[in-house]
Amino acid sequence: MTTRTSELVVQARYLRNAAPQAYDDFCKAFAAYTRQTFDDLIETNQNLSVIQGQAQQCKKLLQLLEGAKNG
Repeated sequence: MTTRTSELVVQARYLRNAAPQAYDDFCKAFAAYTRQTFDDLIETNQNLSVIQGQAQQCKKLLQLLEGAKNG
C-alpha cells in the first residue's frame, strides 16, 4: 500500500469499526455508483478519456474501501 492511500485506509477502518452497518451500506451504494460509472463509459458520447478516468478512480476507491472492510 502506498503512503498516499494508507491514511485513507486507516480512516476507513475507523469508520468501519465505529459504524459497521453504515459503512457496509455505504460500500454497497458506492459499488452501485461504480457500476453505473462503468456503464456510462460504454455509452458515453462525451470526452472518453475523462469518463474513463472517472471509472478508473471509482474502481480504485472501491478497492480501497473493500480492503478496509475486510482488513
